[in-house]
Amino acid sequence: MPRRIEPFAPGSLTLLRKHAGLTQTQLAAAVGVSVRQIASYEQGSHAPSPRRLHLLAQVLNASAQELAGVPAGEETLADLRRFAGLDRVDVVPLLAAELPGELGRVTEWKLQSLESGRLVTAWVSPEALQEVIPALAKIYRTSVRTVRRSWFRSFPEQGHLLRAPQAPVRGQGAGADAWKGLTRRQRAYLVACFREDQFAETRARESRAAGRDPGRAAQWRRLPFTVKADPAFTGYTRIQERLRSEGWHDAGAGSTLHALERRGLVRVCQDEVEVFPLGFVPRVLVEMTRRGRACVRAGLGERPPRGRVPGDLLSEWLWGTLVRVAEMGRDGLSEDALWGRAKFYLGTGYRPGGVLSRGYIDCLAQEAGGERELVLRWVLTAAGREHIRRCVSVYAELYPQVPADAALERVSGD
Repeated sequence: MPRRIEPFAPGSLTLLRKHAGLTQTQLAAAVGVSVRQIASYEQGSHAPSPRRLHLLAQVLNASAQELAGVPAGEETLADLRRFAGLDRVDVVPLLAAELPGELGRVTEWKLQSLESGRLVTAWVSPEALQEVIPALAKIYRTSVRTVRRSWFRSFPEQGHLLRAPQAPVRGQGAGADAWKGLTRRQRAYLVACFREDQFAETRARESRAAGRDPGRAAQWRRLPFTVKADPAFTGYTRIQERLRSEGWHDAGAGSTLHALERRGLVRVCQDEVEVFPLGFVPRVLVEMTRRGRACVRAGLGERPPRGRVPGDLLSEWLWGTLVRVAEMGRDGLSEDALWGRAKFYLGTGYRPGGVLSRGYIDCLAQEAGGERELVLRWVLTAAGREHIRRCVSVYAELYPQVPADAALERVSGD
């Protein structure tokens, strides 16, 4: 059988070769193939193997993805392997060495099934995915997030299993344990960041109430910690002022911040800000994580603000929507009966910002009664049914005003 042509952009190869100032003969010599082979690549009649693709990218000082012509955000699992310069036979021993126990029984057939969109029975549980996906990311030399998204494109029905696990936010959970492991200095720094984080959240809420868009939380939660210049020109940030008033601000701030970052309590990044007359100077930004906020609340004995939902539970609005869909059973809820953004946060797919949805409901085509016309209706997925069974008692305490008996009866009868 002829080899199936893998994604490849011959025009990109030609442009990159000319940009590098190489002839076909010179490129062929650098890669170790014939001139005829390079010509066939540029004509699109053949696609290079993963190793050749990787080597071509190195010689041309480009990325394998650029040569393959695959847009960012559309990579398949097979693409990620090819971009790493690996054949399936190369991946088998590497993946087997990374995975424990039964998961480590990897075969080329399993990888082929995975890349063809067929589920591998041994790799369908949340526990298995938490092992397999990071292992593939390590082997393919890419991020876990990239592999997770490629996996989702092949298996959208597993969206609820692929979402990154969230740390518990109740005071007596992991947050309390994390607080116990901090020094007094680290606690002081974390509390100062937390207070400023809550102040920023209040300002964002007020802006939204006034009809102004405060922007994405990922932006306004990034708080200035320090500007790397003489304070005579820059002054002190609000966090530094808090620490100065408590006697904790000194030259050891950087190591304290990074100690908190290693524990997953904050994220630290850097940008530049213009300071007259110095020009652009580096600025350190700090962002509280969900785990960090839970840690402070546990240590200070503070409860989350009213309306906050612990862990990965749904808000009252989303829970009510899920109950409505469940009450309709297998007949489902009419497509236009689900308004607002509920479909993005509950449905199978991506929610705004490119985050994986929960995958609790799906919009499927069904035959209308007796007319043989197809209509779209929202129905529960297996993940949605499981969530209702598992969490209905918790929701009954959180939202007693949302009756869920009929929904639970429907789910139990399915």
